[in-house]
Amino acid sequence: MNRALLALALVACSKSSSEAAPVATASASSAASAVPSASASASASASPSAAAAVTAPLPDPKTFPGTAAGAKALVSEFVKPGVDAPALTKLLRPTTADYNAVFDAKAAANLDAVYSPEWERGSFVVIARPGQTDVKVSSATVADLKANNEKAKDFPGGYAKLASHLVGNATIYRFRFIEPGQEQGSSYDGLVHVNGHWALIPKPWRGLDDHH
Repeated sequence: MNRALLALALVACSKSSSEAAPVATASASSAASAVPSASASASASASPSAAAAVTAPLPDPKTFPGTAAGAKALVSEFVKPGVDAPALTKLLRPTTADYNAVFDAKAAANLDAVYSPEWERGSFVVIARPGQTDVKVSSATVADLKANNEKAKDFPGGYAKLASHLVGNATIYRFRFIEPGQEQGSSYDGLVHVNGHWALIPKPWRGLDDHH
């Protein structure tokens, strides 16, 4: 009799253990399946922002007025978070007519020939380094550069070399991206408003041939 009761007790224990195991497994499985759900939710919530960053339209340089304020507003776009600097720079590529509006015929032709392949290769990129959130802009007219006056002296020395090849009355801008409180930073020049839009002709003396 005692043996029979012992046998029944063992059977009951065995049955209880086998039925309890699936419950723990199912619970673990539910927890595991919840992880992808959370990830999917996070991914879904992040996707619109990521998509917006990728598809956000670039500012049209033509919408910025051809003034000192317009120049500063335009170059300030380069310090905004997430800016596509190469794409925005590419929108400033000058046309043949732009070169001819600022330089005499021979210098314009040289610049067009030398710089067009560089634009095609994406060599020209305006970029602000991390922390360079302030923008400084200075300007000089064609007359200033020809006279090599105080305004002209804020420009690289190469402008004195090409001053005799400048034509018209355009204003040329130089700009710097600097860290707050600093004076030096990433410097660029050759921004000019011609033919109704902004164009970038950086370090234009490099486009002159050896006879200039």
